[in-house]
Amino acid sequence: MPAPSSGRPDKYEPLPGLFGLPGFLFRKLGPRGRVAAVVIGGLLLAATVAAAIVLVPEIGETKRERAAEEKRELAAAQERERRRLIAEQRPHFGSGGAASTPAERRGLVRQVEAKVVRDQRARVRRGLLDPPPALYASCEPFKGESADVRVSRLSCTAVTSEVPSDGVNAGVVGHPFFARVDFGTGRYAWCKVSGRAGEGSFRNLTGVKVPQACGGGS
Repeated sequence: MPAPSSGRPDKYEPLPGLFGLPGFLFRKLGPRGRVAAVVIGGLLLAATVAAAIVLVPEIGETKRERAAEEKRELAAAQERERRRLIAEQRPHFGSGGAASTPAERRGLVRQVEAKVVRDQRARVRRGLLDPPPALYASCEPFKGESADVRVSRLSCTAVTSEVPSDGVNAGVVGHPFFARVDFGTGRYAWCKVSGRAGEGSFRNLTGVKVPQACGGGS
């Protein structure tokens, strides 16, 4: 026969929340179980500390190595760009007759413009500049320069297309060049300027300037 019921329900301790669960389980262990849990917990803690001691310096070293590698890559990229700009802006030289009259001076400037056109078209053929090839070139003295100076600095554009006039303004698109003309000797030099006309001021972060031979900086 089944034992008579006492009439009182069994008492069960409710499960605690997530953060109280480890303590609840620990209390349910016997004495040996509690000792084993303490030992295992100590071993896990020691292993975690040891791993941190080993891994933290390695992580720091990896970050330093990555930063150093990125710095080297940036320096290498800047050096490649510096060399490219130096090559692109390398001066070219020509010579015509001495020019003393306004007509002779204009004729010498026309020679410079012709050389600029040939230079731009040759660069396009070699893939150094984007097409199309220049239609013509236009060179004007730097702003504020006297018309009767012996040595003149010219700002030139190898024109690749013309912007139709809107009734007020018209313009051209092309590649910029600088030139320096000595009207006394008839000698001149021209340089490609890095950048493209119509794109605002020409700046670069490498410190490379248009050579002095073409009227630029050092």
